[in-house]
Amino acid sequence: MILYLHPQNPEVRKLKQISEHLRDGAVYIFPTDTVYAMIADSNSKQGVDRLYELRKLPKNKPLSLLCKDISMASHYIEYLANSSYRLLKRITPGPFTFVFKANKNLPKPSIVHHKDRHIGIRIPDHIYLQELLKIHESPLTSTSTFTEDNFIIDIDDLETIYGNKVDGIVDGGIVKIEPSTILSCIDENIEIIREGKGFDLIAGEIS
Repeated sequence: MILYLHPQNPEVRKLKQISEHLRDGAVYIFPTDTVYAMIADSNSKQGVDRLYELRKLPKNKPLSLLCKDISMASHYIEYLANSSYRLLKRITPGPFTFVFKANKNLPKPSIVHHKDRHIGIRIPDHIYLQELLKIHESPLTSTSTFTEDNFIIDIDDLETIYGNKVDGIVDGGIVKIEPSTILSCIDENIEIIREGKGFDLIAGEIS
C-alpha cells in the first residue's frame, strides 16, 4: 500500500497512525536522505525480525539505528569521543552512518549476535523521518531496500516487490542511488569505511 504525506508539512495524524503500527510490529518503507529504507520499531522483536526476513539477512548482520538527534543517539553509545561529538554536531542531520560500540541500553530486539556489538547510527535529514521520530520517541531500526542487483529507488518497483509484504510504503518519488557515507567512531580516531553521499563535507579532514 502506497502512502502519501505532504512534502513540507507531513500530516501528524498519519504519522501517529504509523507510529502506533510500528509499536505493534509493523514494517514500513520510507524515503531517506539517501535511498529508501525499511523501518521497524527498535523495541519490537516482531518488527526487527521481519526486517531480517524481508531482506534475507543473517542475524549477525547489524542494522542501522535511526535517531532524531545526537541526544537520542548518545543514549545507546558506549563511548562518544569529543572528536566524534564535534563531527556529529557539525554534519548531522545528514547522509552519514556512524559506527559505534553499543552500550547496554540498546533495545534487545536490535542487539545483533556478534561479539563486538557495533551499531550503525543515522540521524537522517529527511522531513518524513524527522517528524516521525519526534512523534515515535524511540529510535527506529532500519535497512536499505536492496535486491541482489541494486538499491530499489522507484516507488512502483517497491510496490511490486514489497507491496504485500510490508504495512505501507511512503511515496518519496524516485530517489538517486546515493548510499550514506560510513564513518567508524569506535575510539578517538574517526575512519572512513565507505565514501558515499555527503563525503565532500568531510573530505580532506578524515583519513
